[in-house]
Amino acid sequence: MIGRFATLGTYTDLMDRKDFISCALGGTLALWAWLWGRFELQPPYLAMALALASVAINGLPIVWGALRGLFEKRLNVDELVSLAIVASVVQGEFLTAAVIATIMTVGSLVEEIVGESVRKSIQALARMTPDTAVRVDPDGGRQSVPVASLRAGDRIEVKPGERIPVDGEVVFGVTAVDESSVTGEAMPVTRGLGDEVLAGTLSYNGLIEIVATRVGESTTLGAVIRLVTEAEASKPKAARIVDAYARWFTPAVLSCAGLAWWWSGEASRAVAVLVAGCPCALLMAAPTAAVAAVARAARWGILVKGGRPLEEVGGIDAVLFDKTGTLTLGDPRVDEIITAPGISRAELLAAAACAESGSTHPLARAVLRATAAEGVAAPRPETFLSEAGIGVRAVLDGREIEVGGAALIGGAGLPSGLGQALADVMSRGATPLVVLRDRKPLGILAVTDTIRPSARASVAALRELGVARVGILSGDHGRSVSTVAGALGIDESWPGLAPADKPRIVKTFQEGGHRVMFVGDGINDAPALARADVGVAMGQAGTDVALETAQVALTRDDIGRLPLLMRLSRRMRLVIQVNIALGIASNALAVFGSSYGLLSPIAASVFHNAGSILVVLSSAALFFVSGRGETALTPAPARAFP
Repeated sequence: MIGRFATLGTYTDLMDRKDFISCALGGTLALWAWLWGRFELQPPYLAMALALASVAINGLPIVWGALRGLFEKRLNVDELVSLAIVASVVQGEFLTAAVIATIMTVGSLVEEIVGESVRKSIQALARMTPDTAVRVDPDGGRQSVPVASLRAGDRIEVKPGERIPVDGEVVFGVTAVDESSVTGEAMPVTRGLGDEVLAGTLSYNGLIEIVATRVGESTTLGAVIRLVTEAEASKPKAARIVDAYARWFTPAVLSCAGLAWWWSGEASRAVAVLVAGCPCALLMAAPTAAVAAVARAARWGILVKGGRPLEEVGGIDAVLFDKTGTLTLGDPRVDEIITAPGISRAELLAAAACAESGSTHPLARAVLRATAAEGVAAPRPETFLSEAGIGVRAVLDGREIEVGGAALIGGAGLPSGLGQALADVMSRGATPLVVLRDRKPLGILAVTDTIRPSARASVAALRELGVARVGILSGDHGRSVSTVAGALGIDESWPGLAPADKPRIVKTFQEGGHRVMFVGDGINDAPALARADVGVAMGQAGTDVALETAQVALTRDDIGRLPLLMRLSRRMRLVIQVNIALGIASNALAVFGSSYGLLSPIAASVFHNAGSILVVLSSAALFFVSGRGETALTPAPARAFP
């Protein structure tokens, strides 16, 4: 891997006509130079001319890359090879210089081609979004338009066998959707009215219409492509350690080359040491593994913001979960409506819906669904305010409406009937929403949720992986939280938390020596996501604030993927360690062999490239890691609680 081909984040056609033809031409000239000298053809100076032409084609770009690196004061592995080429030319070893330049250039192309399996997969993802889409006009007309012209809010028709062009919500029809390209789910899933569909996924058998919610680069597919192509920018710790030490390689190898020359009196040994000492394999050890692992995670529906967060996952020994929308489906239902004396169900629901209409919390969606089911209109509030961890407040017709948990009433208390109802709701593990108007109670809404199908298996798998502590951090009341914890086999839980409490508890874990992963979805989870060593946001149900703060996002909110992510991280860390060992070993052996005359300059260049290619192959294998057989990916049936 030399300077011209050292940027992993550049996804281009590796067999670009210019690079490939120039390399082939330089190699052909070197071959003719060898044949001309081997058979002593006339005139003899033509062999030298052919070799110098080969050096100019394949060697000058390497030398220029080295000079540019020196001018920009940055590490460039072309330096040692450039010195070897220049030294060979100065000695009159023109054919040696030509062969070294050709082998190094061919080696770089081969390394790129070996690693192209990851890049081709990313390019294939980019091609999954169609170029055109059928937009449905307000008058019912349909027209084919470029996908690039679509905007959020557009209504789009997708026929059977077509790929979905944007992220959106189904507003008409039912179909089976193949989401394997984005979420990693192998089996088609049914999507109907109100369900979200993702760009790049395939509609099998139904005609549907969707309203676009995210278009272009903001879609889930766009995020997959962006995160993988930017993976190198966030280098793993191992990469930064290698970078720190790599600056010493050039002076160390120069010293070895000088000693080999002084000791043996043979300049060719110094040239061989310069070629063999290039730390290409070592420099590629971590970045190539990170890119392959991030790409593999993306194909499983796990978006990781670079190699460093993925590396951190492998060292996690404490996992803390938010409850609603994380361990539960975040699709709660109002299963009981309890009114205060003199208040009708419609009045209670209308007031609650007015206050909740501006909220994105799952409990707000439950209230709005219950209101719609009762045929009650939700009035538009004059003002709205959400207080994270407390509730919502709105003003309607000059009167203040508040909706929140039991803590909302403070010391004001409730009438005896509502007080007993509140106690009953909490005792069975349901979540109570108290509705107040001008601080007077209108009633209580009892809300229940469903535990995620994969939650229990995921918790068990995390424990098997050595996660010492698993807990729940929730703003909900104690009975509701303990019910979920008991159902999932979680021993530790912290109920009734304000938003500021969650990062404080995360910090306490960290001060106790734990590496903490926090998994959440809401605005009130953002501080904890930022505080944790690894923050994981629910990509589908999560708020934009949570997704921006977290280092990892689950595109289908499947926490059953967390053990899989941890295994991938640990495998990536192992591959990086193996790659570093391979890089050090190959460099050491090549330098030793060159110093003792066991490797000629040409043989040293071959040995050097073999080590680099071996590292790339080792890293590329991460992209093909299979997720089959993971227990956490085979969830138990969903269950409601209590």
